[in-house]
Amino acid sequence: MTMTIKRRIFISNIRTVLVTLFGLFLTALVFQLVRAEIMGINFEDANAMREQMWQEREYESQDWRLRLLVSGPIFFVFFVTLISIINNLLNYRLIKNIVRPLQPLSEGVKQIHDNNLTFRINYQNDDEYRPICEAFNEMAERLEASSAQRQRDEANRRELLAGISHDLRTPLTAIKGYLEGLEAGVASTPEMRDNYFTIIKNKTAGMEHIIEQLFLFSKLDMDEFPLALRRVPLLPVISDMLEEVVQEYYQRGLALHITESNQDVFVSADTLWLRNVLINILENSVRYKTKEQASLEISAGVVNDSVFLRFADDGPGVPAEALPKLFDVFYRADPSRSAKGSGLGLAIGKKIIERMGGAIHAELPDSGGLAVIIRLPIAREP
Repeated sequence: MTMTIKRRIFISNIRTVLVTLFGLFLTALVFQLVRAEIMGINFEDANAMREQMWQEREYESQDWRLRLLVSGPIFFVFFVTLISIINNLLNYRLIKNIVRPLQPLSEGVKQIHDNNLTFRINYQNDDEYRPICEAFNEMAERLEASSAQRQRDEANRRELLAGISHDLRTPLTAIKGYLEGLEAGVASTPEMRDNYFTIIKNKTAGMEHIIEQLFLFSKLDMDEFPLALRRVPLLPVISDMLEEVVQEYYQRGLALHITESNQDVFVSADTLWLRNVLINILENSVRYKTKEQASLEISAGVVNDSVFLRFADDGPGVPAEALPKLFDVFYRADPSRSAKGSGLGLAIGKKIIERMGGAIHAELPDSGGLAVIIRLPIAREP
């Protein structure tokens, strides 16, 4: 049989009563012997006199010493009974005070078992159970957060598999079609065959780029891709990087407008992979521009111990609800644009910036378009 707290307290109570009874019985016996000795009455004679008085109902008329001798045991029996009753009442109240707080804890465990991770215990009393209930609520919050993260990871995994399947199947289908055309002799002239081979080569290169990007993301995600971090002046480095590509992107329909800053700040960064992040942001603006000649405003600023880089384009932007997901793997705000990119660039950029101790997010400017903001902590001079 399970020894519950209630049962243990009950048994302890019974033991207490029995010990009290036994102690009082011994006390009464000793007391009776002492009184009999004081009054000069033999113990056997005292018992015989008591029995005779009870039988003859002459208790009230006897000598006061005899009445005391007779009433002593009765008094102790009454006293023990009264103590037992009070002890049981107090123990009953104690049991209620112990068991009552266990009920919400038991209900909480049941709710967690039933996967109701939003359940919380509302315990107001300031006693020993309060830290336990607070610990339970903290555990439930962590379980709820863990469950939500697991669901997001599962959704990202499904999107990842769907994205990989789509981005690899599309060029594979094209390659297969052109190979079948070559095999069937559709490309009857050397020029057509050369064109087919060029297309196949470009499609293969695109697949290779996707696989390399995916491999890089997995390495960054598992923290197995070391970055060569060093203290560098951020704004001059960014200016140099952008000057190298400003003409290229202008020819592709994206004009870069750089707001110069005279603030000299240093950050801990890997310049090679920082350039990779910037190029991914520029490529994202080029892919989704809707104007023949779009523009991208690039500015920098220092707030407290961080430097902020802001890349704001004048493109179509994205829905507000899509902002938190832009940096997820293979996420595209508009599925119809799936042919324009693998969806890995911004996800890789986020991993790289986070490895540098910074953060990256997107927002919708009042003027329209999309703005990507990079924050990097300032590296003080050692």
